[in-house]
Amino acid sequence: MDQPFTNKEDVATLKQEVIRLKERIAQLEQQIAEIQQKCRHVFFETPVMRKCVKCHYTESLYY
Repeated sequence: MDQPFTNKEDVATLKQEVIRLKERIAQLEQQIAEIQQKCRHVFFETPVMRKCVKCHYTESLYY
């Protein structure tokens, strides 16, 4: 079974892009955490969880 030729630079570029995107995801998750910490929550509750309708923070009520 023949494999098509893989350019090493293409792989390196893709890996760098993955690293850049993971860093961006971490930044966005940090922003979400900061927003949720500062939020004055308004919860919608079900028997097993509650979720803030403003910032989407969730808490499990099922222990």
